[in-house]
Amino acid sequence: MPLLRLSLLACLFPNNFERDDALEKTEKTAFLMVGIGSTYQEARRLAMNGMDHRIRAEFPDYEVRQAFASRALIEKLAEHDGIQVDNEKQALERLRQEGFTEVIVQPFQIFAGEEYEAIRKIVRLHAAENGFGKTEILPCVTVWVKQEPQIIN
Repeated sequence: MPLLRLSLLACLFPNNFERDDALEKTEKTAFLMVGIGSTYQEARRLAMNGMDHRIRAEFPDYEVRQAFASRALIEKLAEHDGIQVDNEKQALERLRQEGFTEVIVQPFQIFAGEEYEAIRKIVRLHAAENGFGKTEILPCVTVWVKQEPQIIN
């Protein structure tokens, strides 16, 4: 599986993002976007669905799927709006059942913290259980670089 480095920043700033045409798809690969989610239809449309369309346009050979990390939000959407959304585990199970062998996961947390690490742990565990040949978990949207403290006058 080619190393695919795509982040929210690349999609928000398209002039800074160049598609690597050397990427070749050799396996049945899925791109799984994982976010906390939202109960607000407009927020879902602008955020996750907007990203979904952009990724599909840039990488037409990849299947693009969405999953929400918030179980409470998933239940609320199903109960109040009749909208069914997979969590990370369900999405990975569904992809494997459909014959996908490679999965690229993009968590949509802004900062690397507890939620991001929880998603990484769930994905690693269930990707191994589902027998994916390759799994890549991309970094969160903002990647912090360790810096020396600076004194500001």
